[in-house]
Amino acid sequence: MKIIPKKLQQILIIIIIIIAIGTVGFKVIGGESKSFLDALYMTAITITTVGYGDVIGLDDKPYGKLFTVIFVFIGAGAIAYLFTTLAAYIIEGELRKVFRRRTMEKRIAKMKDHYIICGIGMVGLYVTHELFITKRPLVAIDTDESKQELLKLHDLNVDLLVDDATENEVLWQAMVEKAHGLFATTDSDNDNIVIVLTARQLNPSLRIVARCNDTKNTDKLRRAGADNVVALNFIGGLRMASEMIRPHVTSFLDMMLRDKESPIRVEEVHITKNSPYLGKPVKEIDFKMIGNIMVISARRSNGEWIYNPYPDTVIEKDMKLIVIATPEEKEILRCHVCGES
Repeated sequence: MKIIPKKLQQILIIIIIIIAIGTVGFKVIGGESKSFLDALYMTAITITTVGYGDVIGLDDKPYGKLFTVIFVFIGAGAIAYLFTTLAAYIIEGELRKVFRRRTMEKRIAKMKDHYIICGIGMVGLYVTHELFITKRPLVAIDTDESKQELLKLHDLNVDLLVDDATENEVLWQAMVEKAHGLFATTDSDNDNIVIVLTARQLNPSLRIVARCNDTKNTDKLRRAGADNVVALNFIGGLRMASEMIRPHVTSFLDMMLRDKESPIRVEEVHITKNSPYLGKPVKEIDFKMIGNIMVISARRSNGEWIYNPYPDTVIEKDMKLIVIATPEEKEILRCHVCGES
């Protein structure tokens, strides 16, 4: 009964009571010659006002006629009120859905540099969770409306477009032309290929990461436009090997990813031409003034990696710094050190 609103429950109980009273009343009026089925039938045709005829025999029963008059007004009124209430709930429910969707569409229309997640299965749910707790703006897309309840169940207050992500119009609605990245995470490699191909055509500069269930489709996804392809079987195999030969490393990463109180992550920041530290050594950046930031690697524009950079490592244009930091610390670093607006 929890799925039925309390008000409707109360009305249904009242109608059941009215039917019971009517059945007993007409049985008493009809006497021993009339069965309870006859009385129930009389009750039904009376409160529904269908007028099939007098099965009880009220012609010589004035008190029976008075009972029937009162019963018609009360019973028919209760039935009418029930259907009116049901109609109101249905109409109001639809109106609320339309209002929520329009409000959501207005929010999405204002978004930029956000992420789009196409497919909220278990993989998409984990992606959504990671982006949400690290405070990245995002939009989810799935054909199943019940996925909204799944998101709420995991305390993820995320906008969900209930539609087909393989359609151009849907990706336009998710503001793909202004998005920073897109995840193709459906459980169908064919759908992911179409999503990647469509998104790449709509936004050539978009960063796209695609899920791949069958490793033979990896090349197809890359040719379709995916920047990176995550083959679940391959990643799962590497994880199992790591659990065996370096268990403490994997435990550390798991604990860092699952800590809701302090969402510290391995992040990357881009050194732009506007950085005040261009040409200066890393040691001149006071990371401790920003927060508990640790620089673990750097990548030059030519692709060369510098692991655990020395203090004298020179900051260069288009260098990527790999750091361990919170989202807030990363944002400060991005604005005040990297020169991003």
